[in-house]
Amino acid sequence: MRVLILALTILLTCFVSVVWARPLPFHAGVARITVSADEPFDVFVWYPTQAEEVAWQVGPFPIRATRDAAVANGAFPVLLMSHGGGKTGGSPLLLRDLSISLARQGFIVVAPMHGKSRFLTRIFQVDEAFKTVVADQRFNKHAAADKLGMIGFSLGGAVSLGLAGGKPDFVQLADYCAAHTDDILSCSGGPGGDKSDAASKQAGPVSKIPHLSLKALVLLDPFSVLFNRDGLKEVRMPVFLFRPKHSLLGEDNTRGLIADLPVSPPLQYVRGGHFVFTDICPPALMSEAPDVCKDAQGVDRAAVHAEVEKKVGSFFLDNL
Repeated sequence: MRVLILALTILLTCFVSVVWARPLPFHAGVARITVSADEPFDVFVWYPTQAEEVAWQVGPFPIRATRDAAVANGAFPVLLMSHGGGKTGGSPLLLRDLSISLARQGFIVVAPMHGKSRFLTRIFQVDEAFKTVVADQRFNKHAAADKLGMIGFSLGGAVSLGLAGGKPDFVQLADYCAAHTDDILSCSGGPGGDKSDAASKQAGPVSKIPHLSLKALVLLDPFSVLFNRDGLKEVRMPVFLFRPKHSLLGEDNTRGLIADLPVSPPLQYVRGGHFVFTDICPPALMSEAPDVCKDAQGVDRAAVHAEVEKKVGSFFLDNL
């Protein structure tokens, strides 16, 4: 009897292993589109394809997705992505592995290249990128625009909240920065320099911020002290919040957001610092950007990414 039970246990274990080891349903394709605007910008579109993946490279970045492959048959949920800022302006290519993973899971990911544009400009860029992609003849029959989600990293978290119906308060931000001189990344780390004077620079167009019918948000260590409870009252869709244990953003970016959203989001802590969400750097960048590329001893960035990719995919599958 014991032998029979042992045999059944082994068979069941093997079956479960096979189930969990199933390959993702699609390969990843990628296209680069130029968006016509007063200041044109490019957007990367990552999407499901049945074509075999052919790796290539953009500057120092290896890309494990096939350029301009045919989109797989079917209609797929659309995920908008806004990357972080920083002094260089950031790049969606620092989050390419997450985009590729989501494309393999059956999502179309729209990731504009913001350059050094400011917060409000980034909101309009995401809106224009979305409109451009869903109108493109390659994607208009495949983009399920009514199943729309968004991912925001760092400054991109504020962009996501703005597009979801959040109303930024730049005066509050100036007051916060005056009282939290230690929170350097929140107050002076983004493109354009010092955010604490943002009230005088950017308050004018706030009433004209476009809002999208977003059904779910994933925020990766977001810059969110720009919003208060009143400004977030329209952000009622499901939100999943990730924060590294050693973030460079002040803790109020997490505590305040959880307290002020109409529905408190689940919070997932991960090991590492603010940039642990960005891709593992190629050797050429290791010495050029150690603050972005190097983790503290004992932090396994690849393991963090595997966990985040799985949970982000499941969250959007459940909520779109």
